[in-house]
Amino acid sequence: MDRHDVYAHNEGSDEWEQIPYRDSLWTDDGRATGVVSSSQDFYNVIQYGDILETVGDAVERHGIEPSGKLSISPTAHKMSAKLDFDQEVYANQDDPIDLGLQIQSGHSGFHGLKYDIGAERQVCSNGMTAFISELGFDQTHGEPFQPGLAYNAVDAVVESPAEIEQRLAQAQNRELMNQDEALLVLMESGVGRYLEDPVPDLLNALYDEVDDPEAPTLWETYNAATRALTHYTQDVPDYELANGFEQAAQLLETGSNEIPEPEQLGRRAVDSRSRQLIEQGDTEPYWPDEEQTLRELMEAHELQA
Repeated sequence: MDRHDVYAHNEGSDEWEQIPYRDSLWTDDGRATGVVSSSQDFYNVIQYGDILETVGDAVERHGIEPSGKLSISPTAHKMSAKLDFDQEVYANQDDPIDLGLQIQSGHSGFHGLKYDIGAERQVCSNGMTAFISELGFDQTHGEPFQPGLAYNAVDAVVESPAEIEQRLAQAQNRELMNQDEALLVLMESGVGRYLEDPVPDLLNALYDEVDDPEAPTLWETYNAATRALTHYTQDVPDYELANGFEQAAQLLETGSNEIPEPEQLGRRAVDSRSRQLIEQGDTEPYWPDEEQTLRELMEAHELQA
């Protein structure tokens, strides 16, 4: 990927003039990836190949032979890679999970470079990403490529099975009020935007993942989100779905390397949704009896309209 000058066309004089504050990025096969700052001190081009080669070197140090896949947007301005380290942890005895690394980078003037823990549940192939913030690393394009972050990310994932299993065990012991609240939490998290029929899809996923509809755990609700994103989405590329998995991770991660409190998650979702229905009079309910459900949940949370 190389940098090139950008010129603007003056229609009045039919002349081209160089624009001093922007330049373009082009791939070696002639595709433009977007426009970025022309200041070398502000924007650094980070080659996708450099990222992947560095991660490969970091993985080899642990004697791991990874597998995975790479996804690049048609304009080459977004890249997403999923690597499987062939390393297992267990949510419980019958729920093995393959660990790996999720890598995202982009060149549009807004994207940086991110490494997050990635995983896949063997029992259903559900993807999992970014559910422990301490195992994530990132940099902006304001900095030159930092190979050390790739090594840190690989080391963090490989060396943290006990921490990961502890996080998943905690999530199985924290419960939302009921399945209706779980659905509201999922809808308010934003994962529905990647689904063609968000409410039916998430209800089906909850039906498959939740043992007791009167006490869905954070782990079960998170699994419902990842099931829907993994199996119910259509024609959504990996570099877009990666954002959905990060939104789903709100069920297991506060952003401060802590697991959320279910009561707070539910309270925020109920409050946000009730305000939306009240303040936007033309908002359609998610399901026919949603307003009654919200009244009951508001009463349980001691919220007032």
